Parts: sequence; C-alpha cells; structure tokens
Amino acid sequence: MVQTSVQFTPVQVLQAARRAEAEGKMDYALQFYRHLVEQHGTTVEAQEAREGLFRIAEWRWGEARVARSREAGAASPQSAQAAPPPNPSVGGQRVYNVANHAPPSGYAADQQQAPTGMPQIVSRQQGQGEEDLPPLQPRFRVAKFVAHALSGIGWLMLLSGIALAVGAGSVGQLAAVALFGLPLGVLVGAPAVVLGLALVVAGQLAAAVFESTNATLELVAIERGRTSF
Repeated sequence: MVQTSVQFTPVQVLQAARRAEAEGKMDYALQFYRHLVEQHGTTVEAQEAREGLFRIAEWRWGEARVARSREAGAASPQSAQAAPPPNPSVGGQRVYNVANHAPPSGYAADQQQAPTGMPQIVSRQQGQGEEDLPPLQPRFRVAKFVAHALSGIGWLMLLSGIALAVGAGSVGQLAAVALFGLPLGVLVGAPAVVLGLALVVAGQLAAAVFESTNATLELVAIERGRTSF
C-alpha cells in the first residue's frame, strides 16, 4: 500500500495556526508559526507568523508574571501566620474582667489593626515580583537596520538600472554605442539591475533571519523563566 504525504500551502498552515491560537492551543500555534518561519521564511505568511510568535511570547511572559504574583501572594499569609506572637511587656500587662468575661481595652484595637496590615505586605511583594521581571527587549536592532538599508540601496540600484536601460532607446547620450556594440544605457543599466536585485534579496533574507532568531531567543528566555518559577 503506497502512502502519500499531504503537502499544505503556507496559507493553510497560517490559517491552522490562527485557529489554534484563537482556541487557546498555544503549543500547536507555536509549531505552525515556527514551520512557516523556518520553511517559508521569504513569504508574506512567514512575516505574519513572526508576529504570531511575538504574540505568543508576550502571552507566555504575562502568564509567568501572573503565576509569580500568585505565589508571592500565597506565601505572604503563610509567613504571617507562622510568625511567633510578640512577648507581652512586663510593665504593661493587660487586665481581664473575669466577672464580665470582657477582653482588655487594647484587644479590640489590635484586632482591627491586624487585618489592615496584611494587604500592604501582599501588595508590596507583588510589586517587587513584577519589578524583578524585565520587559521584552527586541534584539539585533542595528543588524536589522543595516539589512533594511541594504535592501533599500538594492531597490534604488534596480530602479536606476531599469531607467538607464529604458533610456538607451530614447536619450541620445545613453543610446551611444560604447562597448561590444551595446548602447551605454544598457551597458551600465544591466549590471546595476543585477547588483540591485542581489542586494534586495540579501537584505530581505538577512532581515528574516534576524527576526526569526529574535523570536527564538525570546521563546527560550520565556521557557527558562517558567522553569525557574
């Protein structure tokens, strides 16, 4: 029996990733987005997949922050309950009214003040836990800027070469025969078109590689943060 493998288009994989992300199945969405970035890095769907990877990274980072805040909030009441009661001072002992079974005058005030101090401790620890988590910082800013600048230079050279080649048939100076019987516009414009196209492709590929590497590093950092919790 012959088994045939089903090949999915990038559009179908992107739709499946979006559906999994909408249903909360982040692991499946992550696999689909990674497949698009690694296998179809130069397509429009790969760019949308990189944006999806950033969304999942931010979502996991937020989940980690919430989990750590909950652990800090749960640890504060336990530490407060485990603390030993303070020793009463010898000179200021409280006197109970045995006949009326009435508590001392300072007892009610202490009971009212005790619960008000607890939320302050919890909120302070939660604030410290949130400050310990640094925000996500994009990497390779200079490298991505250079890649986009290289691509822009390539586009300029490509358009200039096309303009020179087209002007060879209309402008007198560009139509003059230079070498090998070719007009000057064609002789200068053809290499400019080839070099510009190469720069555009190289810049786009470099930008895609930096975006994919940045997303991968962010996911690795989030996974390490979750295991450390």
